[in-house]
Amino acid sequence: MQQEWTGEGLIFKVGRFREIDCWVRFFSPTFGLTTAMAFGGSRSRRRFCGCLDALNSVLFKVRFFPAKGCCTLEEATLLRMFPRLRQDAARTGLAANCLSFLQALRITPEEAPVVYALLMETLEVLDQAENVSPVFLQLFRARICFDHGYAPELETCAVCGREQPEQTGKRLTLALDKGRICCARCVPGAGRNLEIGPETQVILGSLSTSRPGQWVLIPMSAATRGEIFQVVDGYVRHHLGLRWSHGRFVAA
Repeated sequence: MQQEWTGEGLIFKVGRFREIDCWVRFFSPTFGLTTAMAFGGSRSRRRFCGCLDALNSVLFKVRFFPAKGCCTLEEATLLRMFPRLRQDAARTGLAANCLSFLQALRITPEEAPVVYALLMETLEVLDQAENVSPVFLQLFRARICFDHGYAPELETCAVCGREQPEQTGKRLTLALDKGRICCARCVPGAGRNLEIGPETQVILGSLSTSRPGQWVLIPMSAATRGEIFQVVDGYVRHHLGLRWSHGRFVAA
């Protein structure tokens, strides 16, 4: 039995498998990541309007063939594109990194709506903001991690239970495996522990309720940027099982 679906999605990648036919990998808020065959996709401007390019937001009409385990792209209409992401190689690289991260995560259909909304906001910022620091991607990954249920508890010491944990020299210890903060005078126990400053604590603590448009406005010292990189890399590796290696995300 055939099933049809019409809805929006963001194109991740397009490839050819015959002279005029191609496959399209796209991410939708309904199904997550899907790959569909677009027969005639490289030539038919009537059905696809020349919109089958990576980083295009498109309204798709898809036909599913459950018995065959495949689907075909019947029509596509461009909803929006991100011109600056095409023209600026550095921004293209940042956007591609976001897509690579989500592909490695294998987002479920249940998780897809929230992730899709965050992704589209993130691409909007990458396309429109005047200045985007590489640490912006770390905040994107951290937010995805937090939305998966791994948001750290940063207001209470995991050892003594003290609220607003006591700081010595303005440093706290974050236990990556537990996602908990510890007073400077408390011993966090075995596992990977990182010292962080109050600036990092505030940024990570507000991440679950802030949006990408706010992240680019966060003033951040070089020391804090370094801490954010360390914390997020360790957090993603431990809780999501991913690490960056040779230009892509792989199992940690």
